[in-house]
Amino acid sequence: DASAPAQARTELTTSATTLEPGRYTRGSFSPSITFDLTPGWRAVQLFQGFFDVQQQVGSPHVIAIQFANVRGIHGADGPITTVDPAEAVEVLRTNPGLTVVETSESRIGGLTGAQATVENSGDAHAEIINVPPGPLGIDPGRRLWIAFFQTDDGLLAIMVGGSTERWDEALLTAEPVLESVVVGP
Repeated sequence: DASAPAQARTELTTSATTLEPGRYTRGSFSPSITFDLTPGWRAVQLFQGFFDVQQQVGSPHVIAIQFANVRGIHGADGPITTVDPAEAVEVLRTNPGLTVVETSESRIGGLTGAQATVENSGDAHAEIINVPPGPLGIDPGRRLWIAFFQTDDGLLAIMVGGSTERWDEALLTAEPVLESVVVGP
């Protein structure tokens, strides 16, 4: 409702304890992203161009929701640069360290893009994308749902990471946060 007042947003800062439920943003991240956190989330990694919130921090079943400005996609021939969401998914299909579990169109925060769910079924860390702090990847036994969107600020990735053993739990936990995401002012 355009006549409704804007909901108050809290700036996301690193937290040693769980954050209060509410509406959050990361002011230094472009494009602008706001989202609602349910109980149990902590802000863990906050960098220029990458941030996340996590539950079950430090456990093998940690659940992470991540937002990233993508600087490269890791495929068979190393990282390539693209702003095309569908091309990003196709490059991931060639990554020898990953198994693509499924792909689909994705709609989040008013954007339409391409999504791939990948898992590391090998025995070594597998790099997936480059983000401003460096390469981002997953360890064996982990799965990553990654949605790519083309924005005025380049390729945006919104991701959910979890253990393959408790994947359904990770998605259910992340779903209310993902459904609340707004990209843009």
